[in-house]
Amino acid sequence: MGYSTGVDIGVRLQSPITNLAGVGALNAVVIYQISNWSVAMGGQMVGTKSVRIKRVKMRNIAAGNQVVIIGTGLLVAGFVPLLPGLDSMNGLTDDFVEDDLPQVEAFADITAYPVALGVGGTIDIQIEVEENG
Repeated sequence: MGYSTGVDIGVRLQSPITNLAGVGALNAVVIYQISNWSVAMGGQMVGTKSVRIKRVKMRNIAAGNQVVIIGTGLLVAGFVPLLPGLDSMNGLTDDFVEDDLPQVEAFADITAYPVALGVGGTIDIQIEVEENG
């Protein structure tokens, strides 16, 4: 008999690096897609999966000091923030680790957008998640 804490421990995965070049929820882009398809099952959806954001890395490329909002959904009406706005400092790489972030769980693809951008500036973002299910 093993000891169980009753807490699901999932698989740690990283998203691809995604460029945020549009401003506002109308320009939110998918930064992590939940892997809910199984090739072994003939391409069928396998159960319900969830993700917990464990780390956020951002590289601010001449965008000025900005705030990035991470949530789920696209467009203004469908976007739901998951985390408080994360500060991105001009010309720097920002790294928010598990202890810096509130524990939230999402059952949909993760999206993000910057609140504003300097002229010609962009922000690259990558997240690390714990996928459960």
